[in-house]
Amino acid sequence: MSRVVFNRAFQELTDDEIKFVMEHARVVDFQDGETLIKEGEDAGIIMVILDGSVKVVRLLQDGREKELTDPLIAGDTVGEMSFIDGIGASATLIAKGDVKVKSVDHDMVEEMAATNPSFKERFYHSLLLTVIRRLRVIDYQMVFPG
Repeated sequence: MSRVVFNRAFQELTDDEIKFVMEHARVVDFQDGETLIKEGEDAGIIMVILDGSVKVVRLLQDGREKELTDPLIAGDTVGEMSFIDGIGASATLIAKGDVKVKSVDHDMVEEMAATNPSFKERFYHSLLLTVIRRLRVIDYQMVFPG
C-alpha cells in the first residue's frame, strides 16, 4: 500500500528515489482529534498520509473551525506549502480517526540531492503538482459550494 501512496504523492520521482524516500521517512501515528500541523506553524516536514483521513480547517476568531476542503486521504501530502516557503502552515490539520503518516524532512531531501542532483527538481515538481491539484479542487468548491 505505501508504495502506491508514495507514487501518488511523488509522481515525478523515479522508482529508486521513491524507494529511498519510503525507506528513510519516519512513521508517525496520530489519534482521532490530534493536530498534525497547526496553522502558522512551520513544521519543516512533509507528511504523506498512509492511512486514515485528515481535516483541513481554519480557526475562526470565535474559536470555531471552518473546513476548507474535503478531508485528505492516503496518498495525499500535508505541509508541502510551508516546506517550500518556510512561512508556516496555511491551515490546521486534524486527524479524523487514527492516522498514520510518513514524515519527510529537508535533511532527507538534501541527502538524496547530494548524490543525485536532479532529484531535487523532480521532488519539488511533484510538490508543485500536488499544490496545483489541491488549488483546483478548492477553486471548484468555491464556485460550486456544497
